Amino acid sequence: MTILWDWNGTLLSDVPLVVKINNEVFARHGYRLTSEEEYRRIFRFPVKDYYTDIGVTDEDFPLVAKEWNEGYVANFHLAQLHQTAAEAVHRFHDAGFHQAIISASQVDQLRAQVVKFPELDGMFDDILGLGDVYAVSKVQLAKDYLSRKGYDPADTVFLGDTSHDAEVAHAIGCRCLLISGGHQCDAVLRQVPGVEVLPSLRAAADVLGA
Repeated sequence: MTILWDWNGTLLSDVPLVVKINNEVFARHGYRLTSEEEYRRIFRFPVKDYYTDIGVTDEDFPLVAKEWNEGYVANFHLAQLHQTAAEAVHRFHDAGFHQAIISASQVDQLRAQVVKFPELDGMFDDILGLGDVYAVSKVQLAKDYLSRKGYDPADTVFLGDTSHDAEVAHAIGCRCLLISGGHQCDAVLRQVPGVEVLPSLRAAADVLGA
């Protein structure tokens, strides 16, 4: 079996950091602040649409996004793995599952983040993000990875935390498990058709027999 992992919000518990940086940037530009609860309720893809919902103008968006990324990188040390993330990754590894991270993050930045967690060292066959030579979208990254490795989408599970992850899984023809506690609240996740919503990554490992 192959496990395709989303990074932000699934393995990485970074919602508190994201909301902190959001509010710092929004305050500088005169936009309203949000709580973690509201953020999880209204966050959506494309990310620019979320900013529009907050009131960020098209004119301000490039600068807001630039300042946000700078703040996130500078404060990344505040982010942690989800409580049972390392346990689940090791269980899948010990069970002989193939594992790869498929993220919309810029690939060099993504890899620099993953290596900050030594408990994940050697657990993934690939760490793929946008800007990689293989693709120009998260869906294409996943399709090309499975094709290159010769892995069957029917024997693949995508683990994510947002409705967008379910869309990616559907596009590549694999099963999707969505995990609570990420960038979208359970009320949003449970509206996504054809997926299971689980309380933790430990529960995902249990469901998949690792």
